[in-house]
Amino acid sequence: MAIVKNAISLVFLLFYTVVFAQQEIVFTEANDFYNKGEYNKAIELYQKVLKNKQHSAELYFNLANAYYKIQEIGQSVYYYEKALELSPLDKDIQNNYAFAKQNRIDVIEVVPEGVLKRFYKKLMGYPVNLWAYVSIIGSFLFVIGFVLFYLSRDPFKRKLLFGLWVVSVLTALISVVIAFSANSFKKSHIYGVLLVDEIAVQSEPNLRSEKLFKLHVGTKVQVLESVKDWSKIILKDGKSGWITIKSYKKL
Repeated sequence: MAIVKNAISLVFLLFYTVVFAQQEIVFTEANDFYNKGEYNKAIELYQKVLKNKQHSAELYFNLANAYYKIQEIGQSVYYYEKALELSPLDKDIQNNYAFAKQNRIDVIEVVPEGVLKRFYKKLMGYPVNLWAYVSIIGSFLFVIGFVLFYLSRDPFKRKLLFGLWVVSVLTALISVVIAFSANSFKKSHIYGVLLVDEIAVQSEPNLRSEKLFKLHVGTKVQVLESVKDWSKIILKDGKSGWITIKSYKKL
């Protein structure tokens, strides 16, 4: 039985290795087409990689750049957002995204927020995996610190190691709490990017209701709720209303 299990595991490992290698080849081909200025072909291949569940900040970034080159601003903004979700501190993504946003028609004034609220939102914006890694590192340092503390006989070193032990424990615990909070925050804060050139925001989820204002391609909206073919959205300036689900792409 053990031999059979090992054989099956080896088959699966070889299968995923081959699939990953193939996706790397497709990704490289897409980059070649991008460098040649054949952006539509590059997009086609990038999307092919995505369909095989191969996600990365680099892939989203390249895809966003390709869409920007053909002036599909909605798709470009969408994939820059996806890239920033995985790599929020990447300066290249931030800079290119800033250029893409300049092509949007809608200029939405942000409602002023307190320092603590801004800090909290920024904290929650980092990937959940990041906090998981920090927690693992904290746990690892806790174990190392505890072992060295136990083995050490020097009073000064024991004080330092005890300090390391306390800091590592707090780091691990706080990271776990933030990870769970960030996960809940992301689930309750759903966003989307408009892909249609222009849409009227309705006061109710039907076309017969009052048209409140218009939005345009590339605008990022927060989705509050969805009813059948409609979603209630809110903007950073506090304006809200209903748009069709087909008019935006959920992040």
